[in-house]
Amino acid sequence: MRQRSLRVRLLTTFGLGAFILSSLFASLTYVGVHHVLVSDKIQSDLKQSYVNAALIRSTLYTAPPHLASLLNSIESATQSNVLVQTHHQWLSRSHFASTNDVPASLIDLVRAGHPAYQTLVVHGQIVFVVGVPIPAVETQFYEVFHLGVLDRTLRTLLQLLAFGALVTAAVGYAGGNWVARRAVRPLESVSRAAAAIAQGELTTRLAVVQADREVQQLTQSFNEMVAQLVSRLERDARFASDVSHELRSPLTTLATAAAVLQSHHDELSASGQESLDLLMADLSIFQSLVEDLLEMARSDAGAVPLVIETVSAVELVRQCLRSAARRHGLAEPAIELGDDVTDPLVSVDRRRFERVVTNLLDNAHRYAGGTTAVRVHCADGQLVIDFDDAGPGVPDDERDAIFERFFRGRAAHDRSIARGTGLGLALVRDHVRAIGGQISVWASPDGGARFEILLPLVEEAS
Repeated sequence: MRQRSLRVRLLTTFGLGAFILSSLFASLTYVGVHHVLVSDKIQSDLKQSYVNAALIRSTLYTAPPHLASLLNSIESATQSNVLVQTHHQWLSRSHFASTNDVPASLIDLVRAGHPAYQTLVVHGQIVFVVGVPIPAVETQFYEVFHLGVLDRTLRTLLQLLAFGALVTAAVGYAGGNWVARRAVRPLESVSRAAAAIAQGELTTRLAVVQADREVQQLTQSFNEMVAQLVSRLERDARFASDVSHELRSPLTTLATAAAVLQSHHDELSASGQESLDLLMADLSIFQSLVEDLLEMARSDAGAVPLVIETVSAVELVRQCLRSAARRHGLAEPAIELGDDVTDPLVSVDRRRFERVVTNLLDNAHRYAGGTTAVRVHCADGQLVIDFDDAGPGVPDDERDAIFERFFRGRAAHDRSIARGTGLGLALVRDHVRAIGGQISVWASPDGGARFEILLPLVEEAS
């Protein structure tokens, strides 16, 4: 499962967190305001209904003919609809009130002598109905209060709270974006610098800017770490170079003496000849090791300049194969061109590329029974060069380590005759990377191993 980036997680946390908190606050606010407003309104209307019921009772006792005018006054003062049932007759001064507005269950309770009230929806409007029995004059009083204004107020409040929650979430997202940029930018800078250093750009450093204390500490620690790393690499490179140079003089003397002995090989005894052969073999390995160490030290120190030129890829591969095969006395492998190959161009350092081809052929000769084929084709804007050998292949767990310095795989250990320095493929990787390419090893479809080189193609100038 792909891990989400830190920036996305911060944005999600801030945005979603702000929305959840604002929504919770809005919900609590709405519930609280709704409870207070509705409760206050109901209590106020309920008290008003009892007062109005007392007025009606008093009027029916003292001046029944004035009941109609009293009902008009009550409706005008309270903005409600009044219904009165006296002696089984319904009286109302409102055109908007009828017995259908009062639930039958509430009427039954009031007729039984129990005051009652209920909130319900009538004709799409929320109303609060209060029923008060007046047994002294055999009358029941009903008052219908319309809560439409309160309902619209609560709806408006709910919309405002919802809008506020969205605005708060947007502000939280914007704040999260600002925090994410501020927090992630130093990490991205460190990541880019680390990637550049991994590619060999050892002069890369982080810029020390006015920032938070933690970021400044990270920047300083990173730069100090890189400086110490570069210093150690330079010491190691100087050590390898110095040792290699110091070894060349006695090695040359040994090689000269061995050559003199080799010229009198037939004059030696059988044991002397065997000892001389072992000496010559080990001396050859020693010479290769010193030369590889010198080349690696020069490469690490940047003492070998790149001479990049744009050449025909097919002709370059053919010349390098011919030169490498002649140098090691090997048979020149055949080149197989893909159908998409016409005359592609690549930009390379000829000397480094020839060393790459030489080392691959020599490695195949030592450990894999020789190179069986070299295939050249193009794919995705890159030149692909495959070197197939006749060996047992490279195990999966060694396909990365095989390009490390002084690594010798199982094939080298299993074959007592084929002995190498463990630097050939490491130099191959360094040279391929220096000219902007990539190298990897896979299983060949024909058996054995396939060393695959990818080089960017150069578009032909118009």
